[in-house]
Amino acid sequence: MMEHMITTSVALPLEMLQAGLTYSRLDSSNKGINIQFCARESRPLTATGGLKLIPDLCFNETGFGDLILVPALWRNPLPVVRKHPDITQWLKEQHQQGATFAVAGTGVVFLAEAGLLDHKPAATHWFYVDKLQKNYPAIDFKPNHLITRAENIYCAGSVNSVADLMVHLIGIVFGESVAHKVEQQFSHEIRRAYKDTYFSDDHATAHQDEAIVELQAWLMDNFCLPEINIDQLCQKSGLNSRTLSRRFKQATGYSPLTFLKQIRLDQARDLLKDSDLGIAEIALQTGYPDSDYFSRLFKRQYQLTPTDFRRSVRGKLFYLND
Repeated sequence: MMEHMITTSVALPLEMLQAGLTYSRLDSSNKGINIQFCARESRPLTATGGLKLIPDLCFNETGFGDLILVPALWRNPLPVVRKHPDITQWLKEQHQQGATFAVAGTGVVFLAEAGLLDHKPAATHWFYVDKLQKNYPAIDFKPNHLITRAENIYCAGSVNSVADLMVHLIGIVFGESVAHKVEQQFSHEIRRAYKDTYFSDDHATAHQDEAIVELQAWLMDNFCLPEINIDQLCQKSGLNSRTLSRRFKQATGYSPLTFLKQIRLDQARDLLKDSDLGIAEIALQTGYPDSDYFSRLFKRQYQLTPTDFRRSVRGKLFYLND
């Protein structure tokens, strides 16, 4: 907590974490979390918008955390970060102990001032990209990406993209099932998946295995073909089955067929949101001739049937009258 902070940039992720904790209890996978507001002083702090926040701990009382949420700042963030070198030092110490950071918008200046993003990718609010790039030339700012990851430092360019990032982090902490439920609760109809918006040095297509990159590109172009199997992928890549599986997993974190399934289900989700195609037609267009099998896969992934997912999305969209 600090002056000029945008409260939403911390309040929203905390509410999402609390929802994740609640759902994890229902799923009997409860991993207890201890959430604390930290500030320089123990006195109440007035944030942007006039909200008064009471810290739980001062920075010198905190110990070390697992996840540090750094808020966005209202207007020019540089005077604030230069006024508080003690906060920068605290963040350095947290980083040295292996903390993960989720940084909102212009809050990136604190990690920048600490030197923790030198020669690494970072995102920030679009209005301040050029200014911050001039002040921190060693940082690789990504103006065309809403989210970046540099090892354990995640940066989100806006409050909306903080929500996208939190779904991803909740999936890591509580599991994908809980993350999907939190996503459904917090406006899944307007957000974009973390994997579609982020940049990372180890992104699934940023590795150095040329054969796997080419195979990924082929899968993205041909996912609608119904009979894609390992033998076909071996033929396309020139690798035997064992080598293909090992190198694909090493490069992307997924097996080839899991990667393909995710492409197909993501495309199906977009079609359910944005088109009036029937479920059987969407299944066919995403490589599943058997619509019942497609529906079972979709429900397993998103905890909703395709029909229920479409209904939940269409029921929350707003339209202007003609």
